[in-house]
Amino acid sequence: MGSRSVEVEAARRSFLAGAERPPDPGVVGPAVLASWQRSLRHDVDPDRIGARFLGHHHDVPRVVACADEVLDAFTTAHPDAGCSFVLLDPAGVVRARRDADRALAGLLDALLLVPGYGYGERTVGTTAASIALHDQADTAISGVEHFHSQLTCLAEAAAVVTDPRTGGTAGALVVVCHHADRTALQLPLARMLADRVTERAAGEPHRATRAILDRFAAEHAGGGAWVLATDGDYVVTNGPARRLPAGDQRVLSDLLLASLVLADFTTKHVDLPSGHCAEVGVRPVHLDGASVGCVLTGAPTGEGTGRPPESVRRQGSHVAPTARRDYARDLVVTRQEHAQARIRANRELLSPYLRARQEVVASVRQGRNHLLIGEPGVGKRTLLVEQFRAAHPSGRVVLVDGERGDAPDLTGVADGRPHLLLLRGMNLLTPVAARRLDEVLRPLVALPVPPLVVGCVDTPAVDATRPYGLLLRHFHEITRVPALRYRADEIGDIALAVLRRLSGRRSLRLSLQVVRVLEGYAWPGNISELEDVLRYVVARKPVGEIQARDLPQLCFQGRSRKMSMLEAAQCDAVIQALYECGGNRYKAAAMLGIARSSLYRKIDAFGISYIA
Repeated sequence: MGSRSVEVEAARRSFLAGAERPPDPGVVGPAVLASWQRSLRHDVDPDRIGARFLGHHHDVPRVVACADEVLDAFTTAHPDAGCSFVLLDPAGVVRARRDADRALAGLLDALLLVPGYGYGERTVGTTAASIALHDQADTAISGVEHFHSQLTCLAEAAAVVTDPRTGGTAGALVVVCHHADRTALQLPLARMLADRVTERAAGEPHRATRAILDRFAAEHAGGGAWVLATDGDYVVTNGPARRLPAGDQRVLSDLLLASLVLADFTTKHVDLPSGHCAEVGVRPVHLDGASVGCVLTGAPTGEGTGRPPESVRRQGSHVAPTARRDYARDLVVTRQEHAQARIRANRELLSPYLRARQEVVASVRQGRNHLLIGEPGVGKRTLLVEQFRAAHPSGRVVLVDGERGDAPDLTGVADGRPHLLLLRGMNLLTPVAARRLDEVLRPLVALPVPPLVVGCVDTPAVDATRPYGLLLRHFHEITRVPALRYRADEIGDIALAVLRRLSGRRSLRLSLQVVRVLEGYAWPGNISELEDVLRYVVARKPVGEIQARDLPQLCFQGRSRKMSMLEAAQCDAVIQALYECGGNRYKAAAMLGIARSSLYRKIDAFGISYIA
């Protein structure tokens, strides 16, 4: 064995010295020799580690997460294995490492074989992982078979990890030990661990489904009247929920899907279309630290509180009670319900955009045709396309311009892929164009997977007497997207997102004073006008922090003294809450269901004086 190592070392030195005669195939294997030649062509330095930190990926692939679980389980069960286990992705980047020997771990750290570093063939030359990834075959190399001189102290065995979905290579799993401790079992061990990772990855989608169903069954067994669960694509309901009217079922499923997309897992009061009220709670289902779905539990208001129905409570009222009766109990409960209902109403009044976004999310997830109305430039199309892309990354968007009146291109709409038919500027349709579009939309409902049809009307109200009134029968819901002046709490975030898109790679940021100026402006042109203002600033200030003096003069024009009906209602709600709380802004914000920072902005915007 020692004699062969000397022969390989001699062949390696001769190869690095530029010998014309290739090494004997009986001394250096063909796969190792080919890797040496590729490393030489890549100008790999054989005496200096050239690994560079490439960063950690935020989107962890499913195979990497499965490898973490497999390696954690194995190292926990065999803490004295005396070796290290490394996973490299197809690009040669180290994605995971587990150590069962402290001294070996320190050695690998010094060699930069750590997660986040590129350890491909172009960087460090010949390794077992580089050969396995190039030849798509399991490989074991040891000692001086490495191209790099600092790696000759290691013995490696690499097995290819297969992606069960595509059948392609997902990486290489390497078992590493010191050259003096190498055994013939390294390669079988690497193959066994790679097979476990592949098996775990193949069952990963079913694990998420089982986790959601287990949580659903636990909530149902716990006595929840209504239980609904979803993974974002399908909704599962229990018997009591299925016996609800169709309208009530749709509201609950919409709330469930919107909570999953928006990560809004709270307890809420819901007014159902049947006229009843319900208390529902949405809780996430976690798997390996990530949210894979959520479960909704709820019951009609008054059930589960131990209070009998009114008809039952009044039975036998002619008989004298045997114990003291609390006549104020119902009054206390009524006051609590009234306070909660008031908070919900105030929240919807002061945050109208949140309700609109939830309705759009639910319609996209359920595939219901939707009509969005609102002033021009409020972001109707942006909101819709963003939620459609989030729900269907591979979907296709077909845009129809109402001003031009062209017939939509519906080629491929029946291929089974999600399609969004976006009707833009419907209020500009002519009678002929509206009739032509109606003839195109009618046959779509007969398709196995009909496209999602969403229309945008650039007016704050629907006028059925206009030509687009002929198309209103194709839409299931209508949502009004509020103007930008009613979304003062979001102007800072919207402006920052627009600024990043316009500035590209330049370092530009908004000062707090600029955000306050933007919040105080009325924005009659909505988001389109905000984009024009920021485009003006970006053209004149390449880098740095944007100050108030960089804004155009129009941003300093005061808001019109005549408030709209919505602004007047919001102002009245804020003043009433401050009066009832004696000027305590913390309590007033809780009563209104908004953050204190939002309350402060509205006080400044409406010019409300101090209330004590």
